[in-house]
Amino acid sequence: MLGIQSIASYLPKGRVDNLEQADRFETDREFVEQKIGVSSLPRFEAEDSVVSASVSAFKNLCEKESVDPAEIECVVLCTQNPDKGGLPHNSALVHAELGLSEDCACFDIGLGCSGYVYGLSVIQSFMAANGMKKGLLFTCDPYSKILNPEDKNTCLLFGDAGSVTLISDTPRYTLASAKFATKGAGSAALQKNDNLLEMNGRAVFNFALQDVPKQIKHVLENAELTMDSVDIFLLHQGSRFMLENVIKRAGIPAEKAPIRLSSTGNTISSSIPLLLEKELNGNPKTILMSGFGVGLSWATAIYTQVK
Repeated sequence: MLGIQSIASYLPKGRVDNLEQADRFETDREFVEQKIGVSSLPRFEAEDSVVSASVSAFKNLCEKESVDPAEIECVVLCTQNPDKGGLPHNSALVHAELGLSEDCACFDIGLGCSGYVYGLSVIQSFMAANGMKKGLLFTCDPYSKILNPEDKNTCLLFGDAGSVTLISDTPRYTLASAKFATKGAGSAALQKNDNLLEMNGRAVFNFALQDVPKQIKHVLENAELTMDSVDIFLLHQGSRFMLENVIKRAGIPAEKAPIRLSSTGNTISSSIPLLLEKELNGNPKTILMSGFGVGLSWATAIYTQVK
């Protein structure tokens, strides 16, 4: 039985004051704080990269868990903005930096806001199919690489971060139910054009409000659980306004769905693991995760504590 054993994250030292950015864009500071919900953003500095952030997250993991690099049999890295343009695959570069065994499978997956939920299923399935016992799932998607400095719709929203999740045969949490979905016809709502990010915020908001609550309810039904049965709901931290409305539309008790993007912003595939790392300290028995965004792609999964 494979599942989540532990998790750690990395936030770069670089910071952007979002309220100063609001002034630059002649945008109301209260709107930035209350609707976007972000007061400062972590930003990669010159020395930061997908690989270095992943390595730093692993070092933080090793402060929590005794991890023998020789026992790692699989590395999966989720990013849409890899170092070196993705050639070679960044998981191989992380493999080299960590000095892992050559008997270790490494590959990248290119997913955004739904990437962590997808990535958990991908690495667990791959490991189970190949008789593996220990693996690492990394997330790191520095959108700062592709932000247009004159676009307030994106500059005020996205932050950089990395995470690593230890997947093992001695897990704390295992998968109970999951569902995945794609609306490729809506992909223009979040896309790269001339190597810069473009976002139709209204289209993304409407998608999240219409489709995500339905999927959450469906996954709960499949697992034969109710809202009351779930201890914590970890939703992708897109923006405060979006989260508040998705939570309300889905009927999730607000006290069970933390909104914590004030000092991180939207960190894409790292937003759920950043939440999860903190929430594991409270020892929840049942966790629902839902990631949604670029693609358009959305994924929801329920993990339960191993007894």
